[in-house]
Amino acid sequence: MYKNTGFTLIELLVVVLIIGILASVALPQYQAAVAKSRLSALIPNVRALKDGLEMYYLANGSYPPDPGTFEFDVDIARGCTNSNTTDWIICPNNIFYDRLDNGAPNASGINQNVKLAYLLWLDQSAHPGEARCIASASDNTANRVCKSMGGTEVSGESYGAVSARLGTIKVYKL
Repeated sequence: MYKNTGFTLIELLVVVLIIGILASVALPQYQAAVAKSRLSALIPNVRALKDGLEMYYLANGSYPPDPGTFEFDVDIARGCTNSNTTDWIICPNNIFYDRLDNGAPNASGINQNVKLAYLLWLDQSAHPGEARCIASASDNTANRVCKSMGGTEVSGESYGAVSARLGTIKVYKL
């Protein structure tokens, strides 16, 4: 007598279909978690940059006049370099830090890989100590990350340095 010890083609197809459905549900959540962790990695460096600018302000009564000069005390993340020709601190993996965006009193960090930025307003600004999550307008995952951090979309704010790296942006107040 013949004994059936294997799976039929239909059973295998059902298993593959179930795995495909589970993967399609899990993948967007995984992508959002990765993007959020990469944004979270920017936050301590942006805070350090802000703290350095605030210490400079306390010592001199104003923020540095030329953001291209790195005359204030802050530790740059490992592997990053201060660009002598722009305002940017340039790091590996498409990560950039900016201070005093076109003269605006803020510090920001951008991760171009996940199309997200984190910005802190300096204490002597129109929005003292406020934080912003900035997402590329065309990237749904980036916008979901900003909303998941408690961000509410604001209009009328533009950030030239961030837009130069991310294109059209949406700004979220944290």
